[in-house]
Amino acid sequence: MSSKSNNQPWYKNGMVWLAFSPAIAGVLTGLTLLVVGSINYDGTVNENYYKEGRGINQSFEQDRVAERKGLKASLSFAQGKLNMTLVGDLAPFPDQLLVLMENPTRSSLDFSVPVQHLGSGRYLGNLPQKVAYDWDVKLYGPQKEWRLYGRGHFPLQQPLDLLPSKR
Repeated sequence: MSSKSNNQPWYKNGMVWLAFSPAIAGVLTGLTLLVVGSINYDGTVNENYYKEGRGINQSFEQDRVAERKGLKASLSFAQGKLNMTLVGDLAPFPDQLLVLMENPTRSSLDFSVPVQHLGSGRYLGNLPQKVAYDWDVKLYGPQKEWRLYGRGHFPLQQPLDLLPSKR
């Protein structure tokens, strides 16, 4: 049996690279995640999550009021306009309401659409931007005494119904 001496440098030995490869892969993956995370920072979805969590009972009450009044809204979106029909026990219908469009993952994309009453529970508003993907849609009464909720995937194929939440 003959043994030959290996006079090559360590970095030319394949076994060394095989041993170091998991550590090198871990460092590269960590650096990649650090760069992607710092470039695409989303922040918290709701900056005031603690206060909102404490106010959850108030939102339940808003849902109960909407349910007692039999409120329901139907929204359709076309050519940069939001058309809404509101039905229920409201006398008189408010002159203006605010429709909140909330992105489920990025609060920086949230926006609101003021809608004007046209008569007979019909409302019309202008969309400030094109709506695509998933959105939570909320409609509150003028003094936030009631709330309707719906979730839709845009662009919509049919009208979106807003109802009191069933929690």
